[in-house]
Amino acid sequence: MGGLIWCAVFLTMLAIPLSLPAQSKPLKEVRVPYALGGSTGFFWVAQRSGSFEKYGLKVLPIFMRGGREAVQALISRDVTILQQGSAGVILAWAQGAKDLVVLGATGNKLDYVFVSNPNIKKPSDLKGKRIAISQLGASTDFIARVALKQLGINDKEVQILGIGAQGERWAALAGGHVDASVFQPPVTLRARKMGLPVWVDFSKSDYEYVVAGPVTLRSFIKTDRETVMNFMRGLADGMDFYRDERNKDAVIRYLGEFYKSSNIEELDETRRVYSQVTPGLPIVTTKAMDNMIASDRTMATMNINSADVMDLSFLKQLEEERKSKR
Repeated sequence: MGGLIWCAVFLTMLAIPLSLPAQSKPLKEVRVPYALGGSTGFFWVAQRSGSFEKYGLKVLPIFMRGGREAVQALISRDVTILQQGSAGVILAWAQGAKDLVVLGATGNKLDYVFVSNPNIKKPSDLKGKRIAISQLGASTDFIARVALKQLGINDKEVQILGIGAQGERWAALAGGHVDASVFQPPVTLRARKMGLPVWVDFSKSDYEYVVAGPVTLRSFIKTDRETVMNFMRGLADGMDFYRDERNKDAVIRYLGEFYKSSNIEELDETRRVYSQVTPGLPIVTTKAMDNMIASDRTMATMNINSADVMDLSFLKQLEEERKSKR
């Protein structure tokens, strides 16, 4: 009997050192502003699934409605990494905030549709009408203008109104307070069910555009490159978790938290769409960045070289690490 007790004690002592490193080194807190949007769901799922914790990070998501507020928080170093639309980041960079740098993208293809109320029978009916976006200067602003241009409408011929997140824009459209807006999944399913006219569906085109992705400061990279690399590792793992069919129920649950929704059909629509249109890693392409710059009337005149705003070294390291694992 004594031998059995001693054996148990010995095995317990062997196990103790294995757990000490994890307990002795606390997770590093990283505050990350994010905007509510489809491709940002990858970031949310990565955080909820514990993907960042695997790399020693305790990511604290902070909801910020628009990109301007988030960029200002980053420049003032109240936060260290953003998960936001890149349009406001590029504009701030072009206007002098050269410390900003784009690391990748959780979407390189537009996932929006431009939808109107049933009273709009042809594109020219949009003239003089109210177009809802999240806020001026945000990604939705640029995307709405791109859609109008494709429809042959000058953005000066409409009223572009900053209404808020897409839930608020949907309520404004459904309530007749605005005449059209741009939406991402899952609201796209809602629009289809109501039979609303879809004038532009970017998800069915080859038009590349950076919808949202990780952004940080070059000065932060110099002082703490490993934290940035660990964030990118966690984000990539979270994207894998999102797309894995075995995690379907968990992803729908996390997306329900993200959108504050219990509509399983809409949440699964979101999961399915983004699993199909988003690549395996948070890749950002020069073409997507160039399209975003060209679509903005201010940035289009500023002779911006998109490569100057990006640091692709983290993506390259991710690719090398994954090759070695395979």
